[in-house]
Amino acid sequence: MQHSTTLTKTACISSLIIGVMSAAFAFITKTPANAVVLGAAAIVLGFASLYAGRKSIQDMQLATAGIFMAVVGCLVGLWQIYG
Repeated sequence: MQHSTTLTKTACISSLIIGVMSAAFAFITKTPANAVVLGAAAIVLGFASLYAGRKSIQDMQLATAGIFMAVVGCLVGLWQIYG
């Protein structure tokens, strides 16, 4: 059985992957300002994916998980700057 991969599902999966990568980058980087910038960019991409995938609950869950991980990356970067 073939599964169709739509543009919205691809965008939401990429939002999740980029969110996880931004959170991981925030923990290993030596410059926390870059972590904040990458996290903010991932948040914007996540909200764009959330808007694109708003008709499917599964797509919205993927995009929301990506947004959550991007927020974690942003907060870790801010914590390293101000902590």
